[in-house]
Amino acid sequence: MEEDNGQTRCSHFLESALWPRAMERKTLENDPQELERFKQEIDLVAYAQRQGYQIKSQGRRGDWHHLVNDGEHLIVSRKDQRQVYFNPGDDWDRGTIIDFVKTRENKNLGEVRQHLREYLDGSPYPQELPPPAPSRPGPLPPKQGHAAESPEEEERKRTRLIAEVLGVRKELSDRSYLHSRGLTDETIDSPAFQGRVFTSQRNNFRNTAFPLYNERGLASVEQKNKDYRSLLELPKDGIWVSFPTQGKGTPVERLVITESAIDAMSYHQLKHDGKNTMYIATAGTVTDRQTELIQKVIDKQQPREVILADDRDAAGRRYNINYLNDLQVARPFQPVADQEAYREATRPLHWHATLGRYHTHLRVDVQHQSFSEGTERVQPILRQVERINSTQEEPSIEVSIQRSTEKETVLRLSVARADTAQLEVLSQELYRQREQLRPVAERQPANFLRVDYPLAKDFNRDLELANQGLSAEQIRRQALLDEQEKEKQRVSPQPPKVDPEREKTPLPDPNEKSLSPSAHPFGDTPGQGAENQLLIRVEEQGKGADARGKAEAVQEALRRSGARVGELESSSDGNLRRSEMKVSYRTDQEEIGKISRTLDAVGSQKGNQVLEPEADRSARREIAGQRETRSPGQQELTR
Repeated sequence: MEEDNGQTRCSHFLESALWPRAMERKTLENDPQELERFKQEIDLVAYAQRQGYQIKSQGRRGDWHHLVNDGEHLIVSRKDQRQVYFNPGDDWDRGTIIDFVKTRENKNLGEVRQHLREYLDGSPYPQELPPPAPSRPGPLPPKQGHAAESPEEEERKRTRLIAEVLGVRKELSDRSYLHSRGLTDETIDSPAFQGRVFTSQRNNFRNTAFPLYNERGLASVEQKNKDYRSLLELPKDGIWVSFPTQGKGTPVERLVITESAIDAMSYHQLKHDGKNTMYIATAGTVTDRQTELIQKVIDKQQPREVILADDRDAAGRRYNINYLNDLQVARPFQPVADQEAYREATRPLHWHATLGRYHTHLRVDVQHQSFSEGTERVQPILRQVERINSTQEEPSIEVSIQRSTEKETVLRLSVARADTAQLEVLSQELYRQREQLRPVAERQPANFLRVDYPLAKDFNRDLELANQGLSAEQIRRQALLDEQEKEKQRVSPQPPKVDPEREKTPLPDPNEKSLSPSAHPFGDTPGQGAENQLLIRVEEQGKGADARGKAEAVQEALRRSGARVGELESSSDGNLRRSEMKVSYRTDQEEIGKISRTLDAVGSQKGNQVLEPEADRSARREIAGQRETRSPGQQELTR
């Protein structure tokens, strides 16, 4: 399509302009040389700094760097012409730029490729953008003969100046992307979002832009479009903040915190109940600086409640765990030596969660005046851990005491990432315990901080499914299907083979007013089996990559059970051998009982991990329980 006398191109132009590049990228999807290029050409330290990490120390020749972010420490060094990192707090969190992105962005390998192509080579959007200015322009001095500008005028001027540099228009001239995410014009036109969502255009490319602010004004801009997201190469020194839903300057009753502005607008469309609400989004990973800015918004707006509306995944739960520790009611202003300062509440308990590659870790610091008082304050935490572990088939929370002195006890609790919700339950208990230990005058109002999770992964997915006419229960079921599909894609990037004789159950018709539960709109047709896939990891000491040992025993036991087992992929790191194998089975196999018992036996052995969706695991155990098995799988592992 062509422009007509300066009129903007229609939204289809963007798709047509990107189509050839998309086809070109597809042909590169499995190019092994591309991964090697990423490892050799991308500066891991510079990339990590864009994600909020800061350099704490480094070698004189720059051959190693110590990075810190949100309580997490990384050591980056150089090995074989590439940078590698490791996390001293998580033995599994190590590797190259590929591992760094997979771990922290929760992406599969195909998504990592696309992400790093845009970072290294530049998609059409970043290539078109000019380099950022060394520093953000501050307010201009007033001209002689003119009165000083108000703070509002200064903010508008800063916004205009940076918008001109970045090519961001002052208005929202293209709503096509917002409409594609299920947002209505009524939502977009809410007073909350006026002047908080722009259209950016560089040459022929248009995106939807969300400005990030700090105390000094506009700090950065996040741009989004279909299959595209870009945050300017500036420090993550701002947050996206809406206006109150009843208009600028009105007293705020509620603050809602989300990971993305799209989720915030989706939350508004789904749940706004008339209360004067302000929305905040962090544009992904939450940094300490962003938490500080959120607290300053609370200090200024003094909301009655703060709703934590992050994604329903391990990262979102980690953010909420840390918000429970970090955020508090509006702090009283207390200037110190002519400097802005706030009176902080006492913290007899404080905690911080970090994510490893496979685990979530929670550090708990307990303050006390004596050893006996320390024991008294630690015991409720240990009893809560014991209660949670007692409800599991196997204990899921590991506890260790890292330090114990007369004045302080430090605990470290770890769970598999899939069990992060258990640490969140524990953090809520820590929150209640801390409130009881505080002086009455410092205690938070009841329900000041409240967690509100989406039914699916995030609130925009909830909105998408709700717009299809699905009920809350149907959204929950579809969310489970989404999770299973994502796990299968992670375990096996190749799409599974489909049995042509197997009839697929159609998704519910959004035009139908109701669905009978017996119709099974989500999942397999009753009476037919499903093919499930999973990944098994085996770790063993004192073995080289080519040696035979425990991993081969596991592989042979699974094959004898009737499961289909792929080839072993092993690597050796000093005296430690790590092996992986892909496993698949059908729930209607005659040997399902034996397969299920063998998988459980493998998972119970130290050093083994069975990475399987919880829904698949529960289903196979239930089916296996209804069938006779000839011998327990544990016998197959005895050598």
